Amino acid sequence: MKVYPLCLPCYLNQIRKVAEVAGLPADKTIEIQREAAKFIWKELQPHKSPGHNATFIHRIFKKRSGVEDPYRELKEKYNTLALRLEPKLKKELYEKAENRLAAAIKLAALGNVIDFGVPSSFDLMKEIENFFKTPFAYFDEAILERFLIPGKTVLYVADNAGEIVFDKFLMRELKERGLKVVLAVRGAPILNDATVDDALKTGAAEIADELITTGSDYIGVDFEFASEEFKEHWRNAFFVISKGQANFETLDGVTDKDIFFILKAKCEPVAKELACNLGELVFLYNKHLLEIKEADED
Repeated sequence: MKVYPLCLPCYLNQIRKVAEVAGLPADKTIEIQREAAKFIWKELQPHKSPGHNATFIHRIFKKRSGVEDPYRELKEKYNTLALRLEPKLKKELYEKAENRLAAAIKLAALGNVIDFGVPSSFDLMKEIENFFKTPFAYFDEAILERFLIPGKTVLYVADNAGEIVFDKFLMRELKERGLKVVLAVRGAPILNDATVDDALKTGAAEIADELITTGSDYIGVDFEFASEEFKEHWRNAFFVISKGQANFETLDGVTDKDIFFILKAKCEPVAKELACNLGELVFLYNKHLLEIKEADED
């Protein structure tokens, strides 16, 4: 996926949002936004992914603000709330499901959608139950079934803190099917992305057969910036589960690996690339997406 014109104001808005989270005053926020605008003017690489360019925007923020992990407290809050929900989700939505694989996929997607700002756990459960009734634009469970071969390895590329708790359902399901699960998280803090600390605190690391990182704070996956460890696991994986929008932005167009994307289309450019409507959910096999795009071109 390449940069769209809509991405440019979004970059500056991301600076505003992260500055609010970090508690920066308005004058400092504007100073950092001006620095980010200079990057957009002089150094933006429009043929790279939105996530690629956003990485450098957020590095500017970290350098100019002196705040290395502005979302640290929020990530801890989201992890705590998600862990409180986990037993009820397991009992009410996973264990009672006729199709536990489908339920696990939906629970993994839930983490990309859930609003942790909902005031009470009761309201949150109601929101979750409504979510389970929401159809996906694409739901490639039948294709995934063909890849569930005991003894094979899946590389599970996580997205956010909090959300990683809900990934545990799908990770467990994959392991129960006899697969080896390698969980990959960010190598350093960026936005609210899950890191090793989040994987350990939420128990996701205990489920995975192996925990690795992408090698840096890069938003998404770019093999130019990935660690040798990550690249080796990528090569050896039978298939990949890619969570969230940033991982999709950076892995869209990769065709030499079987990838299943789980995300919500949270902006118009991503919705366009996914051939779905804004706000829709997808569980989509990358080669299915390629077929859709080729059909649209015809």
